[in-house]
Amino acid sequence: MAPKILKDGTVLSFDTSTQSIKVLRRASILIVDDRIAAIEENSDDLPAPPGDVEIVDVAGKIISPGFVNTHVHVWESVYRSMGPNTTLPQYMGWAGHMGQLVPVAFTADDIYISSLQGYIEGLNAGVTSVVEHAHNNWSRAVMEEGYRAAVDSGARVWWCYDVMEREGFSAHEQWDAYGQLVRDKSALVSSGLSLDGLGWGILNGDGKAVDFIRGKKAELDIQALTVHHCGGPWPQGNTSPTRICADNNLYEADLPIIFSHSPFLTDSDKEMLREHKVFISITPESECHYGIGQETGHEISDQASLGIDTNWTFSGDIIGQARLWLQLTRLRQYTKTLHTGLLPNANPMAVEQAFLLATRQGGRALRRDDIGVITVGAKADLVVFNGDSPSMLGWSDPIAAVILHANAGDIEHVLVDGEWKKKDFKLVSLPMDWKDLRTRFLESSRRIQPQFAVPPPLPEKFWGTGRFGDVESVSTIYER
Repeated sequence: MAPKILKDGTVLSFDTSTQSIKVLRRASILIVDDRIAAIEENSDDLPAPPGDVEIVDVAGKIISPGFVNTHVHVWESVYRSMGPNTTLPQYMGWAGHMGQLVPVAFTADDIYISSLQGYIEGLNAGVTSVVEHAHNNWSRAVMEEGYRAAVDSGARVWWCYDVMEREGFSAHEQWDAYGQLVRDKSALVSSGLSLDGLGWGILNGDGKAVDFIRGKKAELDIQALTVHHCGGPWPQGNTSPTRICADNNLYEADLPIIFSHSPFLTDSDKEMLREHKVFISITPESECHYGIGQETGHEISDQASLGIDTNWTFSGDIIGQARLWLQLTRLRQYTKTLHTGLLPNANPMAVEQAFLLATRQGGRALRRDDIGVITVGAKADLVVFNGDSPSMLGWSDPIAAVILHANAGDIEHVLVDGEWKKKDFKLVSLPMDWKDLRTRFLESSRRIQPQFAVPPPLPEKFWGTGRFGDVESVSTIYER
């Protein structure tokens, strides 16, 4: 792979001394193999290597680190637009991995093409790193094809498999299958585990969980742990930061731990997150859409990152999540002041903080100082925005231009590990021709979606304990 130079762009570099973005105007980046080898504000000072060098003029454009998505289920992509008004309990008993129709509706090939499209949707929107909560766990074939899609996608993926007892595919069989999958190492896909299915069996406060995870870490080269956690009025499991850290000492396994959603953190939970440097993944659209809620995420921003969750119900780009979370947080903090009868005298959250949540914080969640940042030595996972697009034209503040104005259509180039994934607004290096991928995806979607046409009724209680309450609806129709 020939070295590359991105020449004369506005670079959103990361200053490690201030833990903030340092804007470099008219700067150039040298990429050698998979790393950023040099950054110079004066292009004439850039030490170009001998031999062939690919030089790309990015004058007037904005160079951002790749965005990091710390929570998603890409295998569900074929459901797209199917559940515009669903709540979380409806989803769980209907289209989620435990729904009775799912094992019947999905073939292994469906899982592959649906997952592949989900990763590519992210790449098109500048999402270069993904934590996949892989709960496609009802047969060996669907497990294997989900993993193969991650490898083939060209994205940087932490594939966190959710081991749980399933009819016809026991936990023992799943461990064996996962071991065989990860035996063939991939440069971009790291093995991980979800604690959801494991939690009931090992997170009992008896001291055995950390030894179990250490064993799996050694056996499978586990690089990350992830788990869903809600709390508050949602039925409780063993998944809170307090339960996992204070009661089970799982942090001693020395692995990144990411708690997805975490909308009702207790003071003890927040203490555990900070003390043991583990993170939550806020998924703003999902938490709004499904009624999950998000009461405490803004209070733990120092240990938070951003995710997408179910990309079939809403946008699959992290820019949109960052923008929504920024404005939700501003609204929450403003409202506190307004309720006192006084007017806000300052903006409570800067745009830069939303940008860092979408980039640097994702890298921190994974304990990777070379992900989500533009620094010398960091991975060459980069996104180039076209500053002359109709939505960005006239920008002066590049961070504001990205977070408040940009969309996936403004992304001209994407690199992962120094290789082009999108160039000149077109996806490249796909494992198959886009037309073929599109055809296969639509065939799966058109066959699967009708099978889920009618969501089942809600149970009397969610998971046997969660009680339902009335929700006041909103309409544009005036009723006298």
